[in-house]
Amino acid sequence: MAQINTREVCLLQQTTATTTGTAADIVLPQGYTAAIVTLAVNTTSGTTPTLNVYVQDRLRQAASTDLSGADVANTATPLYDDLIAFAQATTSGNQVARLVGGGNVVAAQKDAALTAGSVASGPIGATWRVKYVLGGTTPSFSFNVVCQFIP
Repeated sequence: MAQINTREVCLLQQTTATTTGTAADIVLPQGYTAAIVTLAVNTTSGTTPTLNVYVQDRLRQAASTDLSGADVANTATPLYDDLIAFAQATTSGNQVARLVGGGNVVAAQKDAALTAGSVASGPIGATWRVKYVLGGTTPSFSFNVVCQFIP
């Protein structure tokens, strides 16, 4: 039986969050066209706490000094576009999203605006980050996000 060359990457290490935040950009391994992304919520507290977690692709923007036909210098402020919006978490538990790159899609850029419990269509970008939005009164969530890339 042939072995599939998968690669697992921690997109967000175990984090205890009490406010909205973003993780650092992660440059993805090359040569992968699909991913299985897992959100693991370990503990929650607060009054009616809510957690929305997004996996986002970094969109490169041209700076005023970039020339047509040249590589983008990446000096402009980047935009981020939602790839995955997990269902809103209110208790501990795991969620899994399956992302298959490819296809032609035109859509408005979304930053923490993709419908909860959905995945965007299109290619898998080169740089991702995790964004999380907390709600409720004194919310606290302990969670992590792991991705398994599949060729």
